[in-house]
Amino acid sequence: MRRGLRSKMLTILHTESSDGWGGQEIRILQESLGMLNRGHRVIIAAQEESNIFRRAREKGIEVFPVHLQKKNPLSFLRMLSIIKEERVDILNTHSSADSWVATIAARLSRRPVRIIRTRHLSTPIGRSVLSRLIYNVLPDAIITTGEQIRQDMIGYNNFDGSRIFSIPTGIDLGRFNPEQVRPAFRSGGFAIGMIGVLRSWKGHRFFIEAIPEILRHIPEAVFYIVGDGPQYENIKNLIRDHSLNDRVSMLGHREDIPEILASLDLLVHPSFANEGVPQSVLQAMAMERPVIASDAGSIGEVVINGKTGFLIEPKRPDLIAEGVIELYRNPGLVVAFGKAGRKLIRDNYSIDAMLDKLESLYKRLLTYH
Repeated sequence: MRRGLRSKMLTILHTESSDGWGGQEIRILQESLGMLNRGHRVIIAAQEESNIFRRAREKGIEVFPVHLQKKNPLSFLRMLSIIKEERVDILNTHSSADSWVATIAARLSRRPVRIIRTRHLSTPIGRSVLSRLIYNVLPDAIITTGEQIRQDMIGYNNFDGSRIFSIPTGIDLGRFNPEQVRPAFRSGGFAIGMIGVLRSWKGHRFFIEAIPEILRHIPEAVFYIVGDGPQYENIKNLIRDHSLNDRVSMLGHREDIPEILASLDLLVHPSFANEGVPQSVLQAMAMERPVIASDAGSIGEVVINGKTGFLIEPKRPDLIAEGVIELYRNPGLVVAFGKAGRKLIRDNYSIDAMLDKLESLYKRLLTYH
């Protein structure tokens, strides 16, 4: 299958109207680099001031500056020009504004471009006519980052399931290799961390509220919050209000995530909304670190309770503390969860598995139209 696709180099265009930097944007960059390595041409259209525009250019990916505004006719004309002049074969849109602009431009281009809408979050999609149009009518296919998101689209939105494909984010097992990665730091205690963009629904509040109970049972426990985002000051104030400044370190945005994970004994991921399959959870499992995570979005597809980690009810600091204490008291369970987690990632969530599934979808779309 892969050989057949590679005999014809595809031009793949990703569009992204988000200015931020998180799992969604990281995946787009990862997909792009992977497809470039497989011999395809990849281009990204994004706002010139955005993080993804700068980072893609630094990685050597072709980038086109576009003001992706739904009510601006110039946005449509610019996108139409890119699709036609660059002879795009596959269009993959990722956020609301760029999906409207790029999808309509592609339909007007008269090129045989195949349109994919990727849905990264588990936030429910509205049942309006416009939502149906941009998801179920105009695109040729939808990609979700987890099977639960796909099932929600079928059950709640009544979208056509035959055109929705769950392709979770892949992990580079060479980069996230516990046998080779050196720790970024030595904590001197039992190290517990959270990694992710600092958003309200990521559940940092419940992590912090669990800490006093954890410390009662594990006096040497130390805590790390990795990431940046809109909740930075609120989280900092919450740490201060709980008198935990000497126990919780806020490390900000970090690029050395494998090294950070190598420094931790376990990862906590207490999100209560919007999640697909979080990259930090997959990365921790690849690094053989046990995970305590809330049952939100598609997290339950990888955090299998009692096998690869503890899957708990959202918004429950008491259950976070209970899970941490159980793992601390049972080092054998830490090892068992870690080994099972790495095996699950190796078997199902490697970057090669993701790229294989994407190429298979591209072939399907180009063959059956």
